[in-house]
Amino acid sequence: MRPKSDDTRHGTGIRPFSCLMALFLAAWTGCEKNAPKTQANPRPANVLVLAAATEVPPYSYRDPATGEYRGIDIEIAQAAAKKMGLGLEIRSMPFAALFPALKAGAADFAAGAITITEGRSRDVAFSIPYATEGAAFLYRIGERPPTMITAESLRVAAIDSMTHDFYLTRHGIDPFRYPIFEEAVEALVSGKVDTVFFERSSVLRMARASNGEFAVTPLEMREHFGIAIRKGLPELKAAVDAAIKERGAR
Repeated sequence: MRPKSDDTRHGTGIRPFSCLMALFLAAWTGCEKNAPKTQANPRPANVLVLAAATEVPPYSYRDPATGEYRGIDIEIAQAAAKKMGLGLEIRSMPFAALFPALKAGAADFAAGAITITEGRSRDVAFSIPYATEGAAFLYRIGERPPTMITAESLRVAAIDSMTHDFYLTRHGIDPFRYPIFEEAVEALVSGKVDTVFFERSSVLRMARASNGEFAVTPLEMREHFGIAIRKGLPELKAAVDAAIKERGAR
């Protein structure tokens, strides 16, 4: 099995962004790497804690202009907290840390384009679905568009522990795993990988910000997104479901 990143395998650590990468990320969502690491903070009183993977626009991301967290997931969480008469604290963390945070009681619910699966439903409660999304390959223009068949011979980047990671593995592809999307794209820019497999809405935004450097394939998979809720919180689940119904499932 491949390590969680090409750089980790060689023990060099993640290198600084190239100028091109910095431009892409500025246009896409801002520097999430510099967001405060708050998941270790103590639990506040009368406040719901949302663990969020905050670099998945339009679902959950950090606004580069204001530094505030925005997106569909964030709006649902804010509406649910308001219904319960509670405050909301958002703790940004890699996707792979979301479910451990719920299990440890460090967060009440989690967001960030989370796919509802049978396996995950054994550990957390899920809201009703609020979106149907799909994944696609981000690749360099001028190269052959990847497919799930041709990707077997390519260096494919995926985000650790997301369903795309598992989907690739089920198709016999052992991806290079990165904790966040921006590091996977940096690997594509620097030539460490040939393609990135991720949510199509996010890779489309990256392609549009690349000034003709990247393109995106058609959908390779479809999935339903929901808000993950720590078990034993039926009032929170009811509030989240009500917030989703009010905004209308897409």
